[in-house]
Amino acid sequence: MSKLRITYVGLLVILAILVGFTIFRPITTGEQYSNVARWHLLETENEYIIELDIINHEGEDKMYSIRTLIDGKLYREDALIQDGRTFTYIHHIRTNNLTDGNVHFAIYKDGEDTPFKKANFYLK
Repeated sequence: MSKLRITYVGLLVILAILVGFTIFRPITTGEQYSNVARWHLLETENEYIIELDIINHEGEDKMYSIRTLIDGKLYREDALIQDGRTFTYIHHIRTNNLTDGNVHFAIYKDGEDTPFKKANFYLK
């Protein structure tokens, strides 16, 4: 009976630790991340307008690179975003310049090879 009681108490302790991590871990961690808050695709009579917000929560000023590939042509814009601030990126795409209508976005943090956010649009 004592082995059963020890096992029972041990399992209760493990359960209490797991519940404690679930409740208190997100509060105590100072997560540092970047986020794309919104994507907007607007269509007018003769152009598409793509708008997005990048929010910097890294704990320091950070350089971001926005790469846009439209029908095989690459556009690049770099932006230094202060910590806690938002950068709004707007790209106009004339409909008479589209051939396939494939638009690919990739957003990179400075010094990283893989994008932290990607999006694809198929226009026309």
